[in-house]
Amino acid sequence: MAANEAFDTYKELYYEGGVSSVYLWDMDDSFAGVVLIKKVNDGTVRSKGSWDSIHVIEVVEKGRQARYKLTSTVMLYTVASGAKGDRQNEINLSGSLTRQDERDLPNEDANAHIVNMGRMVEDMEFKMRNALQEVYFGKTRDIVNGLRSASDLSESKNRERLQRDLFGQLKSRKD
Repeated sequence: MAANEAFDTYKELYYEGGVSSVYLWDMDDSFAGVVLIKKVNDGTVRSKGSWDSIHVIEVVEKGRQARYKLTSTVMLYTVASGAKGDRQNEINLSGSLTRQDERDLPNEDANAHIVNMGRMVEDMEFKMRNALQEVYFGKTRDIVNGLRSASDLSESKNRERLQRDLFGQLKSRKD
């Protein structure tokens, strides 16, 4: 119950809505759990999509320490269009990313597990969000810019000539 309340607060702070659930179960010498978070943008603006994160955590207690093994998967789906209802200029981007982390953390009381799991999930989601932003959105921007330049050809040539000139001047200073 406390884990669901903690991750509900996390979801509200970071996602401003959505749905979250936490499930825990006993194992032979440990326990495990899953944290599920889903946020859907219904398309009220010029984009729609969803973010699904699944965090599976195994916890093995060792006295006043516990080993936490986290496997996280984020599934991202987004559609952006030029004008409302304009399907011709629509861009659809979706994919998933999975990462793992393992840490030994102090386990002083029952609430320590919730705090430790929360911190690990928060850190992992931050890293994965940044990776998605760089990999998916950065690569998509590179591909689109490679297919069609936003500036005209003469401007690109002037920029390349300026870069060569600057590089040449910096190289001559070094020599």
